[in-house]
Amino acid sequence: MNVTELRLEIDGLGGAEWTTWPHAYGSARDTPGHLVALLGDDEQAQVAAARHFGSAIVHQSSIWPASPDAFAWLIRVLRAQQLPVEVLGSCLSALAEAGENVEDDDPAELTEEGRKWLTRFATTPDEDHELVWDDFLSSDADTDVYRWLMTRMAALRPEVAALLEALDGGGVATAAMLDDVRRSWRP
Repeated sequence: MNVTELRLEIDGLGGAEWTTWPHAYGSARDTPGHLVALLGDDEQAQVAAARHFGSAIVHQSSIWPASPDAFAWLIRVLRAQQLPVEVLGSCLSALAEAGENVEDDDPAELTEEGRKWLTRFATTPDEDHELVWDDFLSSDADTDVYRWLMTRMAALRPEVAALLEALDGGGVATAAMLDDVRRSWRP
């Protein structure tokens, strides 16, 4: 897929359900804009976008309900767009950090309780998200959503492997960058 087609697909993500789910700083509504920035030619916007993945999509080694979808789109962007080494390194670092925490438990579907919580979060005004989080952390949905999140992250392994193969020896990615991602996403 070329960059123009990918940009058009990302422009259509405004209505995607996962963009209403949480990342570390609220809903992931801002993530499609960061993906588009990575496809542009403004290096400062690219640096900010890469920082978004390393601070909001994975935050202090924690992943969030929006993380699997955000990383799946990031992988597509990294396969389509050659980025400056600093930007690519930051994106791969975020991907490596996220992979360090992926557990291979029994695959789990999203439970009704988990779905209710995600819907509640999505429909709650941003200023009240913290209250929704407090309720979530004291509910059974916490474990349900976590197990489902791990299942979805583990499902990204083939995409991560394909990305690493595409980047290996083909540009600015260093062996160390690629090895960090390989090591962290190993089952």
